[in-house]
Amino acid sequence: MINTINQSNMNNSKGIKNNSIKSGDKSNIKEIENDIKNVKIEYRTIIDTKKNNNHKRVVSIDNRKEKDKENKNISNIEQRELKIKKELKLKNETKNIMENKDNNESKEILKDHKGRNKEITNNKVHRENKDNNTNSNNENNTIIKLPSSNAISKKNDFICEEKIKYFDSSKIKDVQIPKDYINIIYYNLLQEEANGITPKPVHTYMSKQPEINDKMRSILVDWLIDVHFKFGFTDETLFMTISIIDRYLSVSQITRTNFQLLGITALMIACKHEEIDLPKIDDFIYITDNAYKKPEVIKMENDVLSKLNFAFLYPSPIKFFEYLSLNFNFDKKQHLMGKYLMESFLLDVKNAKYKPSIISSACTYIVMKFFKMKNYQESYDKKFYNLDNSNEKYTEHNIKECAKDICLLVDNINKTNYQACVKKYSKPELEKVAIIIMNN
Repeated sequence: MINTINQSNMNNSKGIKNNSIKSGDKSNIKEIENDIKNVKIEYRTIIDTKKNNNHKRVVSIDNRKEKDKENKNISNIEQRELKIKKELKLKNETKNIMENKDNNESKEILKDHKGRNKEITNNKVHRENKDNNTNSNNENNTIIKLPSSNAISKKNDFICEEKIKYFDSSKIKDVQIPKDYINIIYYNLLQEEANGITPKPVHTYMSKQPEINDKMRSILVDWLIDVHFKFGFTDETLFMTISIIDRYLSVSQITRTNFQLLGITALMIACKHEEIDLPKIDDFIYITDNAYKKPEVIKMENDVLSKLNFAFLYPSPIKFFEYLSLNFNFDKKQHLMGKYLMESFLLDVKNAKYKPSIISSACTYIVMKFFKMKNYQESYDKKFYNLDNSNEKYTEHNIKECAKDICLLVDNINKTNYQACVKKYSKPELEKVAIIIMNN
C-alpha cells in the first residue's frame, strides 16, 4: 500500500511539472519562432540588396563601356568628315586650276586659228592679184597648199592610193567589205610580204633532212588537211600550220618518229593564233592514236617557238586571193575553185618557193582561164604582186611558172594516195569543184 501510494505521488508530481513547462514555455517558443522568421527576412533583404548593388555595378560598367564606344565612334566620324572636307577642297581647287588652264589653252588655239585664217585670206588675195596681172597658163602657175589637219592625218593612211590604185571600190557591192580601205589593206599585205619573217622557208630543205623526204611531207600535209576539215578550223589555220612546218624544217633536222609530232604541234600553235574554240592537248594526242605523250608535245612546242623566234603571222595566199576574187567578181564556184587549187598546192614542197601573192595570182589566172573569162590577162598585172610598178623582181613569167606547177599537181592528184583535199571539195556544199576540174 505504501509503495503504491508513493508511486502515485511520483507520477502526479511529474505530471504537474510537465504541465507547468508546457503552459510556461508556449509563449517563449512562439517568440523565438517569430525572432527566427524576422532574422530570415532580414537575411533575405540583405542578400537581395547585395545582388541589386552588384547588378547596378555591372550595369554601370557596361554603360561606361558603351559610352566610351560611342565617344570613339563619334570621334572617328568627325575625323572622316574632316578628311572628306579636305578632299573636296582639293578637288575644287584642282578643277578651278584645270578650267583656267583649258580657258587659256582655248584662247591660244583661237588666236592661232585666227592667225592662220588671216594668212590664208592674204595668200588668196595675193594669188588673185597675180592671176589678174599675169596672163600665164594655169598649168604653169604654182599653187602653194597649206597643210590642214585632215590632210596631215590622212597622208600616211592613203599613201598607197597616190602610188597605185589596186581596186576600183565602186564595183564592190558587198556592204560588209570596207570599200574605203580596201586599197590600204592590200598595200599593207604586200608590205608585210616584202618585209617577210625570219627564218624564211626554203623549198630545198629536204636535201638536208636525212630521215624524211617529199613523199612523207605530202602524207603529213594530206593528213593535216583531213584533220583540219573534220575539226572545222579556219582556212588561215591550215596555211599557217604548213608554213610553220616548212620554216622549222628549213632550220633544223627532225627524225622520222617525231615528224607527226611536229605536225600536230604546228597545228596546235596555229590554232592558238587563229581559232576561238581551241582544242586541248589531249585532243591533238588522241588523233595520233596516242602515239605521243603530253610532255613530248610541250617540249616540241617550246623547240618550235624558240627556233622560229615566236613569229608566225604572215600574209597567206588565201588573204590575197579574197581581194582578187572580189576585184574580178568571182562567184561562189569560182572562189571555191581557187581555194581548192591553193590547198592542193600545199602538198608540194615547191609551195615554199613562191611568194603568197604569186600563188594567189596564179590561182586567179587558172580560174579565169578555166571559165574562159575575157579579162584573164589582168590577173597577172604587176600591181597585184609587186609593191611598186617600178619593181621588176617578179614578172608575168613567175606567175605562169607557178600556174604550171599547180596544174601539174592537180592533174595528177588522182594517181596519188593524197585524196583528203579531193574528198573535201567533192562535197555538194563546196560546189563539187574537184569533180568539175577532173572531168575537164
